Amino acid sequence: MRCPRCKQDHAMTISQSVKTENIADQCAVCGGRELFVKKDFPQALGLFIVVAFGLAAIYFMRTSVVIGWTILASAAFLDLAIYLLIGRVTVCYACRAEYRKCKLSPTHEGFDLATSEKY
Repeated sequence: MRCPRCKQDHAMTISQSVKTENIADQCAVCGGRELFVKKDFPQALGLFIVVAFGLAAIYFMRTSVVIGWTILASAAFLDLAIYLLIGRVTVCYACRAEYRKCKLSPTHEGFDLATSEKY
């Protein structure tokens, strides 16, 4: 596999769990065994949405408090819709490789800062 970031070829090692059960238990790129689960949504886009709705609410609060609160409420509903509709993805702590087409392992939890600091 050619890495899009460093442009180098890397050998991939597919574990038995991926072959038989389609569950990522080990990173195919770096071999790391510490994986976590997160929402499959770009963080930059989420930050943009929060900032845009926040600035719009501040701007319109000067003229009408009702419009400002309506903008904030619509941001909350948009966030809820995204949360309910977007799937989850398994990610490697070490190299940040993402596994979208694999089933989620019940042993993998959400992101842990202490584990991430090891890498």
